[in-house]
Amino acid sequence: MFRLLLLDDERVVLNGIQKVFSLRDYGFEVVGALQQPLEALAQLEALRPDLIITDVKMPKMDGLEFSTRVKQILPEVEIVILSGYSDFSYAQTAVRLGVRDYLLKPIKKDDFSKMLKRMYARIEAKQSRESYFQSLHKLFLNNYEELRNQFFVSLTEEGSYDRNLYQLVMKEYPKDLFDSDFILVRMDIYQMSFSNDFVSEIGRLTEQVTRALNIYGRVESYFTDECLYLVLFYVKPEDEQRIRTVFHVFMESKTQEGYTLPAGISRIHRNIESLYLAYNECLQQIFMAEANIDADSEHNPVRSREMGVQIPYAELDELFHRIALGITEGMGELVEKIYKKPKNGNLLYRDFSYSITFLILLRIYQLQDKYDTKADIIQPSCLDLRYLTRQYPTLDSQKHMVQERLTQLSALSADQGTSQASKMVHAAVDYTNRHFCENISLQDVADEIGISKNYLCDIFKKELGMTFISYVTNLRIEKAKELLTGSDMKMYEISDAVGYNDYAYFSQLFKKHTGQTLSAWRGKA
Repeated sequence: MFRLLLLDDERVVLNGIQKVFSLRDYGFEVVGALQQPLEALAQLEALRPDLIITDVKMPKMDGLEFSTRVKQILPEVEIVILSGYSDFSYAQTAVRLGVRDYLLKPIKKDDFSKMLKRMYARIEAKQSRESYFQSLHKLFLNNYEELRNQFFVSLTEEGSYDRNLYQLVMKEYPKDLFDSDFILVRMDIYQMSFSNDFVSEIGRLTEQVTRALNIYGRVESYFTDECLYLVLFYVKPEDEQRIRTVFHVFMESKTQEGYTLPAGISRIHRNIESLYLAYNECLQQIFMAEANIDADSEHNPVRSREMGVQIPYAELDELFHRIALGITEGMGELVEKIYKKPKNGNLLYRDFSYSITFLILLRIYQLQDKYDTKADIIQPSCLDLRYLTRQYPTLDSQKHMVQERLTQLSALSADQGTSQASKMVHAAVDYTNRHFCENISLQDVADEIGISKNYLCDIFKKELGMTFISYVTNLRIEKAKELLTGSDMKMYEISDAVGYNDYAYFSQLFKKHTGQTLSAWRGKA
């Protein structure tokens, strides 16, 4: 039902319109039937009509001046003018002022009826468009964080990004940010477990490490279901050691609190497109720590920068990308290309070949658990230079061993068919939809449907285009919206009901996702 305001200095006209026409049948509710333009202007914001029908000739202020004042207060309101004057100049002026229709007195019932139908259709269409654009805007606001997250993850883990997405993300940042010096931090959250809500705890962890680092620059955080990343921009070279010290102290505090949280921190890099190099530095640190290899030890086979060699990261990434896609043709040629002796560098080729072997085995070790938690293509003991030099002393023996392991990984990957993956995601989504208000984690869902957590993380992202954490968060926010507008529950009760045991965090998260506070959202109902 749309709101209608009638204005005419003759009471008989006001009464006649309401008596002759059943306005509610046309979709209009009369919120005011006034005789004085000044009175109507004074009540305009309180009445907020969708349609105003006004006479032209009135004392103290004519209908045209009134319409001008109305448009200044309510630009979107529709106005129809009634007049006993057949002078065309009134109609021309009315149109310029934004008046939608112009009817002559005496009012003909058929003309007035048609006008009401036209105005209803126009207002309905306009409000539908407004609702659509508001929804679109909200969709953009709600999805921006996910789009931003996807952009940074893709650039970090794959070394590539969508140009259009880059332009979208760039609008939200200072122009010099992506060209500044930065340090990347990676924290592997997949081993973490909490007695409280997992999703909330990851949010709090992000806040804590951000507070520890942001005195040295600007921190941007993003995540997958396995890793939390933080990029510290605008880093000053003289602060690098302080940043490392602060981060290591923070990680030690987490260890003392009982968290299992493997982490790595890169060197300083310039330009955001170097994120992939920084990512590899973090990854190497984490895996060398797990393999008990000291970063400065002679047994560290990947000290590429100090040795003066450029590791072929692009070719290595292409190799594992092919495996993920099930493309095995040309694998041998690509392996030969990867092991090709570099033209520059002051290290022995033997050292370079072991560096390559170590990195390939490291990646296989990381990926095998995605497909099968019981897979043992690579044992942790293999990630040791002494083991490699003893078991595979020649280049040919290294390449042959690597080819065998890559073939095994390809077979493992091929066993996970697309249709099966879709069924698993469907089962995961169904379980999550029924339990999202509980302390639920990716591990809980993986255990329920009987697959590896890492594999579920991988197919969840591929099938739905978002992380599990984002999916749960969106479910909880939507449920909170329903409870805010459809119940009398207190806001802290809603926080508990949707799975957040920390009301302050829930309140902050809700505003971040909706652009409005909890009370403002409830006030819309």
